[in-house]
Amino acid sequence: MASTLIPECLIPIFKYLEDDPVSLFPCILVNRYWCRTAIPILWSNPFSLTKFDSRYGSRRMFSLINTFIITLPQESKNILIKQEIKIPEIKNLTFNYQTFLRVIDMLCIDLAVKDWFAHPNYGKLSYTSTQIKLLLSILTTHLHNSSFINILKISHTIIVKTTGTTSDIIFDIINQIPISSGKINCFSNLKEFQYNSDTPIMENLFLKLSQITNSIEKISFTIYKIMTNSSLILLKSQKNLKELIIQYNINYNILIDNNAILTLLENSSNLIILNLEKFFFPLENLSLFINLQELSLSDCGYHNYNFYDWLKFSLISLPNLKKLFFKDSNPIYLDIFSKFIINTNFNNFGSKLSHIIIQCCKFKNSINTNLLLISISNNCPLLSFYSGPISSNDTFELSQLLNSCSFIKTLKFHPSISKCSTDSDIRISFDPLLLELSKSPLLHLKTLTIVHGWMIQSNIFEDFLKSRNRNEIRKFNFYWNNTLIIGDLVKICEDYPNIIKSYGEFNSI
Repeated sequence: MASTLIPECLIPIFKYLEDDPVSLFPCILVNRYWCRTAIPILWSNPFSLTKFDSRYGSRRMFSLINTFIITLPQESKNILIKQEIKIPEIKNLTFNYQTFLRVIDMLCIDLAVKDWFAHPNYGKLSYTSTQIKLLLSILTTHLHNSSFINILKISHTIIVKTTGTTSDIIFDIINQIPISSGKINCFSNLKEFQYNSDTPIMENLFLKLSQITNSIEKISFTIYKIMTNSSLILLKSQKNLKELIIQYNINYNILIDNNAILTLLENSSNLIILNLEKFFFPLENLSLFINLQELSLSDCGYHNYNFYDWLKFSLISLPNLKKLFFKDSNPIYLDIFSKFIINTNFNNFGSKLSHIIIQCCKFKNSINTNLLLISISNNCPLLSFYSGPISSNDTFELSQLLNSCSFIKTLKFHPSISKCSTDSDIRISFDPLLLELSKSPLLHLKTLTIVHGWMIQSNIFEDFLKSRNRNEIRKFNFYWNNTLIIGDLVKICEDYPNIIKSYGEFNSI
């Protein structure tokens, strides 16, 4: 049976196991056909933090560096030998492994090389920083020149904390990239670029990338100053940009950059995913992102917005939107969000929204959660994930939501109050909502979480569990945070292992 499976069947299965090398590796031992199919996937992203931190990660990275050293040309090996760096005694490699590499993560390569030097076979701390830098430079350059890289990740951690070592290496690689149009190079097929740094040298990389490729589909910037001209040039040069992430990494500050905003607007019709954190972006401009499927705005500085400014947001229609994430420490208007959700229901065919996440500890009109829940019930039949405010009095609205949105898998409830508080005197009872949840089958529920100021009686929660037990419904997870519990909730969770899959205080998970 194994030999008759065609690549169209095997490849998706192997890609599903890509981040689980312990499960994927045995597949190469089944037969030659499986081996030839699995090896390119197994070696497409060998340098990843998940594989480095996993069981046997150190041993795996040691073997990985050994293999890639063997693939170096003899000239590079001779340079290493002159620096008294031991060359592994491995012969007759079955594959030219470096040609399969599709992901370059400079942080992981840096960690893997240093871990290789620290391996017992080579004597811990017996090599100088110069030798480490040399091996890292030769190895990284070799990998870049031997592969068609789809994903390039450059981290602030390695550039700064290694006192310029990795920065110099990246600079060397940049200078080796040919600028001539039409010439194939390691970045010709680059689809994703992740950047987390403020090193001036990297400005050259932005310019080079903008000259050698215009097909990047995903760009992620974590920045510490303004968006530089070279970074904006890179954004403008990409003709197929689908996903853009901009995170401003300065505490308590919001990045206000008009040039960056204009550049975003130039890409508005192409983007399907937009993720902004601490980056001010006028809400009314979202109307230009007509193909947007995922929108994430986190602490983007709307503290000066008055009701009129928020009203512009309520008039926007994003008919293709599937996921909405909004987080802000400043007050928001719930009725504005309800109108925005209504507008996603284009031509009354039903909104495509499946995920709605609204995280805020202050509400201008906390009593309007009923409007928010009603708008979701009437317009979002595909909803599977809701994390947001709800009032203890919204039992009818909750009932409507559960009946209309039958695919719900995750519920995370925040009390709809003017301001979050840990004061037990103003706790909001979750019991009425729990009683309403008991009436619904919630066939697909996987996780229920309550946060920030609820009060719950254990006996009411037990009645909820009994209702699910009677209907023989699948197990679910239950988590809580900053919640006043009356009774022994943990004991009740322990008594229903056939209903509760996992439970506990939110901060302890």
